[in-house]
Amino acid sequence: MPTRNLSYRLIKGVITLLARVPRPLMARLAVPVGRLWYSLDRRHRTIAADNMARAMGDTFSERQRERLLRANFIQLATTALEMPSLLHLSRDNLDQYALFEGVEHVIRARDQGKGVLLLTGHFGNWELFNLVTALKFGPGYALARPLDYAPMDRVLNEIRTRTGNTMVDKQDSANRVRQLLRDKQMVGILLDQNASWYEGVYVRFFGQPACTNKGMAMFALRYGTPVVPAYNIRGRDGRYNIIFEPPLPMIKTGDTRRDILDNTLQYNRAIENFIRKAPDHWFWVHRRWRIIGVPEKARDKIVVDDGIELDLSQ
Repeated sequence: MPTRNLSYRLIKGVITLLARVPRPLMARLAVPVGRLWYSLDRRHRTIAADNMARAMGDTFSERQRERLLRANFIQLATTALEMPSLLHLSRDNLDQYALFEGVEHVIRARDQGKGVLLLTGHFGNWELFNLVTALKFGPGYALARPLDYAPMDRVLNEIRTRTGNTMVDKQDSANRVRQLLRDKQMVGILLDQNASWYEGVYVRFFGQPACTNKGMAMFALRYGTPVVPAYNIRGRDGRYNIIFEPPLPMIKTGDTRRDILDNTLQYNRAIENFIRKAPDHWFWVHRRWRIIGVPEKARDKIVVDDGIELDLSQ
């Protein structure tokens, strides 16, 4: 415990010190840092290249994909290096960090009185997105998996909650989210990462089978909660355009299993849409497609899309 407390104080001290560096300077520093990371980190470079080829191989040439991946590593470095500057973010300087588009969609969804589910992902600067959304609409809730290193997780949690949001442990969130939606709260869920077969369903993501967490669809169907896609894109001036799209139409036929599959597929397509708008902004270094055969007991978790059952042998 004493060692953890010392580590926590050291990490917090370093981040507080870095917060004194002007944000634009950190963004400029992210360019050489991102390029160096891309050059040295063969493992993540390979994962990212494989993912992009799988998802967008027909859209871009190999050379174009390489340029996008270099830009992607720079964007990821920017997200990390901008973290200390979030200690200065407030309602008074919000417009120096973010612009907003589609705010009316969140307001209308919230006015339905059934809570709001924000469908988002590891895209752009997702940490900034969490903070500015709380400043714009008032405190809400966001699901996140705690970091394995407790001192860093403690520091990160303090930053994530400094504008009023509450973080909900993703690993034990079902009962908490149920209560939040009953209380008409807004909950953000990052739905773009691989899920374990027992907590997900297999639906297409960029045309490939990907195990996707089924929780958002289950919550939306159970409580009639509107699902609002939301993402952010960095502008040339360093500010992020925070974009909220109209709530997705809920697919509810009465066949619960099928409705969960179809709605989850719809959520994946929404995420695909904003990745296509800024391909260098997504977290390509994550192994989104980890399927090497599907457990037999998971075969009932496969969606049949457009009349064609997914080929899970690839």
